[in-house]
Amino acid sequence: ELAPLQRFFTDRFFPVMLSLFVAISVSLNARARLGTAVVRGLSRNAGAVMVVGAADIVGEVDNWRPEGGHGTGSRFMPLDTVAMGPGPMLMAIAGLYPGLTAAELRAPQPLPFAPAGGWNYHRLLADGVPTGFVALPGNELVAEHPDTVAVVCDGTSLGVEFADGASHECLALIDRSDEAVANPGLLDPRQFYALSDAAGRVHIRWSDGVPEGWTVQGRLIFTQLPHVKKPGSGGGFAEMDDDFEF
Repeated sequence: ELAPLQRFFTDRFFPVMLSLFVAISVSLNARARLGTAVVRGLSRNAGAVMVVGAADIVGEVDNWRPEGGHGTGSRFMPLDTVAMGPGPMLMAIAGLYPGLTAAELRAPQPLPFAPAGGWNYHRLLADGVPTGFVALPGNELVAEHPDTVAVVCDGTSLGVEFADGASHECLALIDRSDEAVANPGLLDPRQFYALSDAAGRVHIRWSDGVPEGWTVQGRLIFTQLPHVKKPGSGGGFAEMDDDFEF
């Protein structure tokens, strides 16, 4: 018959230690696999150099990378991620103002905007939009109005002044889906609209109401201006320049 101390080690101590050892081994193995999965996900999505190296630390080697690809042979591609927000926008041009007609303003079919943080592919056909397109920086306000077209305007015709005292082309972005198009009574006298007169000529302006015989073709989201430098603003020191940014 075993002594009490021997029975204690045989019946309790050794089984408990064995169970604890197995549990620790399973936990470490699971953690290592989880760490590798997370590292693989991050390296696929972000391509972070330091994160890629962590996969080797936990003892597993990524086999999905093609030979000569990013992260192989201790070589890493320069990567750049698109910012999470509206991407550059390719806007259909409706025509030139002044002289634009209501039919010209309605004619272009806008291209879909890219999803936030991504981009779209477009195959532009020769007869798609005869008046062409213009690329603009992404803008959340424009992204909310997908039926927006650009009108190339003489700044003077809109009453816009520039720093050099000359007139320059600017882009009036017109949302053709505004609620006032279908219901003129919803026209906001504090906003600017593309209104067409009885002859079909477009006028970009504000108005207290829709004149008799006129129709609302769209609302101005904003007018995109070019960068125009004030003559003589650049001195001998950059800090003295009106365009200097700290």
